[in-house]
Amino acid sequence: MIRRQCEGGWQLVRQPEHGALAAAVLDAIADRPAGPPDAVRLAVAHHDDGWIARDAAVREGPDGGPETFLDLPLADHLAFSDASVRIATDLDPYAGAVVARHVAWLHGGRRIDDPALAEERDALLDRWQAVAIDGAAAAAVDEEAVEHDQRLCALVDLLSLWLCGWPDGDALMVERPDGARVECLRTGERIRVPVTLLPRRVTVAVDAIEVEPRAPFATRGTPRPSLVLEPV
Repeated sequence: MIRRQCEGGWQLVRQPEHGALAAAVLDAIADRPAGPPDAVRLAVAHHDDGWIARDAAVREGPDGGPETFLDLPLADHLAFSDASVRIATDLDPYAGAVVARHVAWLHGGRRIDDPALAEERDALLDRWQAVAIDGAAAAAVDEEAVEHDQRLCALVDLLSLWLCGWPDGDALMVERPDGARVECLRTGERIRVPVTLLPRRVTVAVDAIEVEPRAPFATRGTPRPSLVLEPV
């Protein structure tokens, strides 16, 4: 779950809805997939579907507000990431390859002091590498293409997270698949993006739920906040 403060409570975005938003952002930006476009879009849209069961209910977090993905231990993140790889692979082998590379990128550089957990992570990295190799072979694309599409997934993942409310702030530095770094700026509900990244203005709707500021959290409806991404 991703949250941001709103008047009288929080807006919450479930991880699968964040994935759908990331796919909408992918449709709008200038960078295009190197591998099969439909499979890459599937990967982006479903890269966090392993969180579906966890996000089915609103739970209380350690600060007394609604629990977010940041509150969960690494063991849960690993399990949900592995589930996301399996779901994407069932949809399309190359989608599975992109998601496998994405979660391996997220978890591969982590320092883990618990030897048992580190061993579990390393075993998952090996499994995800095998999924990535098999998916790339099925799509007849090379290593460079998979790397490009993983970086593209990471880009729109971060932009979607920011649209949903995390990280909080009025500026965000993102990295394009070619390694170029560009800065995006937020003013209210407008996100200003370099034209080299976003060639046209886009309005996106975020599927969110609103909850009251006390546990058990009472849902107040399902608004669709609109945010504008515009080139500068």
